[in-house]
Amino acid sequence: MNCDEILLNHCCNLAWQTQSLALPNPSVGAMVVDKNGNILGQGVHKIAGSPHAEVLALQEAYYTLSRDERILALKKSDDIHAFLLQNHNQMFKECALYVSLEPCNHKGKTPPCAHLLAQLGFAKVCIAALDNHALAAGGREYLISHGINAIFVQSPALQEAAHNLLLPFETLRQKGRFVLFKLAHRLDGSYTQGRISSQISQIFTHNQRSVCDWLCISGKTLNTDNPKLNARYALPPYDKTHLPQIGIISRHVDSISEHLASRARIIKDIEAFRALGGFIIVEGGFNLLSMLKDEIDMLLIHAAFWCDGAHNNAHFIPHNLKAHFKLIHTMPLGEDLAIWLR
Repeated sequence: MNCDEILLNHCCNLAWQTQSLALPNPSVGAMVVDKNGNILGQGVHKIAGSPHAEVLALQEAYYTLSRDERILALKKSDDIHAFLLQNHNQMFKECALYVSLEPCNHKGKTPPCAHLLAQLGFAKVCIAALDNHALAAGGREYLISHGINAIFVQSPALQEAAHNLLLPFETLRQKGRFVLFKLAHRLDGSYTQGRISSQISQIFTHNQRSVCDWLCISGKTLNTDNPKLNARYALPPYDKTHLPQIGIISRHVDSISEHLASRARIIKDIEAFRALGGFIIVEGGFNLLSMLKDEIDMLLIHAAFWCDGAHNNAHFIPHNLKAHFKLIHTMPLGEDLAIWLR
């Protein structure tokens, strides 16, 4: 990989830190680099409606170069845009911006990033993936038309990384639903009977719950654990009070506990599951995965690297799963490892 490809690959890795959390928007990573290759600022798009990755990278880069703390107090994208346009003083004219997805070219909940970058006068903007969404596309052409050297960097490895990063966003946009199956296990393979994941791993799961539309479990999990199925560990900007709709996947559950009854639906067959829409998270084990393997779009495994002997029979739970998944990304989550498969 050349330098541009390495930096764009880093942007993709940054974006995985908030993978699925910005839905229905894409997860995007960006960075600002000076003429000597020093990283001045980085950003990831955290949640729909919040500042885009480019804006957060610019906010950090502006502070790095100016030490003007006023910009750090700004939270809304419109305010950061306005501040940068008024105060940049051509400080970015010898800088490059790297971003995993083409800067947006329309005003939605936030102003268009392409217009901001053009006015700031960057020496170069490097892009890992072009946006094929008709409403947002055209950012690269806009930059070029305003004298910015906007480069779509094409290499097989980078294109695969950018494509994998966008899978949840593209799937939800095209199908109207994105199904993520999440499974957590200990070092010995066990995944039942008590705590498994580290605190940071739990926070990531609850952040996902705070933005999903449906959270599905098996009837066995409901009866065995009586889970709360809320987002109580979510951290800002994610809403810990959000309560997703609950799907209980079972042919044998007829009643649901009072604290879940108002938001739960019993799902007795695949057709009922297919009727769900939006961002759907399924949390379960191998038997449930076997039942739904043809319905899921991505598999997320939280691997915890500990065991204490108390669960040494738990991983021998019989199942009939026959499947082959492709590894697309790994990342640390505190003491655990997140393994993304499709």
